[in-house]
Amino acid sequence: MNKLFLSAALGAALFASAAAAQDHSAVVGNWDTVAETPMGNFAAGLSVGHGAEGYTVAMEDRVPADSPMPPMNATISDVAVDGNTVTFKRSLETPQGTMELHYTLTADGDHLAGEASSDFGGVPITGTRAQ
Repeated sequence: MNKLFLSAALGAALFASAAAAQDHSAVVGNWDTVAETPMGNFAAGLSVGHGAEGYTVAMEDRVPADSPMPPMNATISDVAVDGNTVTFKRSLETPQGTMELHYTLTADGDHLAGEASSDFGGVPITGTRAQ
């Protein structure tokens, strides 16, 4: 009986360890990103986190001091991670109204690549892991 209990407990512990290891994606971390648009390149800091409540994304635009465009307020929602890919929606408050961007970004080592798509088409996003 004790061997059966010990085997079951060991099996459960190994299963829990494997499940926990799968929860940590290579996309988790801090990234320096660049969106390559027809109006120029736009830099942003991207942070993908993982905690008890799931995955989170925070993004901070890096607007140059001499830019004619002020930073825009944004809300991030619908965060999901599948393997090394993160997807999320970012709603930007612009002078023309709210613009929704749908991001799909995939980590490969210390590199990040993907796209932000909107009603106006897609914009390539690249990034490197922040040091």
